[in-house]
Amino acid sequence: MRKGMMLVEVMISIIMAGILAAVLATMGYYTIIQGNTLKQQNSKTMLEVIRSRLLNQASNPDNDAYFELLKEAADNTVPVSIGLGKDAWGRNIFYSTFDFGMHNTNATYADNNSTSISPNSNVLGRLISKGEDGVLQTLSTDATAQGDDILLEIGIGETNHLKLYNGSEVATQTRGYNSAIISSSAPSSPLNGTLWYCDTNATLNMYNASTSQWTQISP
Repeated sequence: MRKGMMLVEVMISIIMAGILAAVLATMGYYTIIQGNTLKQQNSKTMLEVIRSRLLNQASNPDNDAYFELLKEAADNTVPVSIGLGKDAWGRNIFYSTFDFGMHNTNATYADNNSTSISPNSNVLGRLISKGEDGVLQTLSTDATAQGDDILLEIGIGETNHLKLYNGSEVATQTRGYNSAIISSSAPSSPLNGTLWYCDTNATLNMYNASTSQWTQISP
């Protein structure tokens, strides 16, 4: 009788140990999932911060109505001057640039005007986190991120700079892609893609550097 009870106790212990192991394994699995989800979110935030810094340092060294981003470093990494360059997994973020307009000869800024970096139009730069697996799967021919990559593109309109004047220049600010200059008359020395909202007749206009004309886009 005693031996039978001991056998039952052993079997119960084995079953409980198995259940506990399964629970711990499941908890570990979900911890990994939660960890990677958090890293994905943090990597997205990192890409946004890097984009903001790249935009703040964008320039137009060849004076061709198109701003250039800082040129990518070796192996398509983010320039050291940006201060950030890795995703939440601690891996280098892939960075590529394109030079619209005249061929830029300033070595500090983007000078690639022959090899496309994206099938999407008006893309000056691409930032890609390689995701959890650490493998770059998004090619220059892909319009969207592939695999577990995280892709952020920088468009022409995002690099337009608005200089504020009050008798003399007081500041230089980077305008967002969808922001517009509000005035009753067309802004002077506009850049390609500059948006101007005419508050006199309530129209939104965009400047086309190739034709040197403002085009009404709304209403």
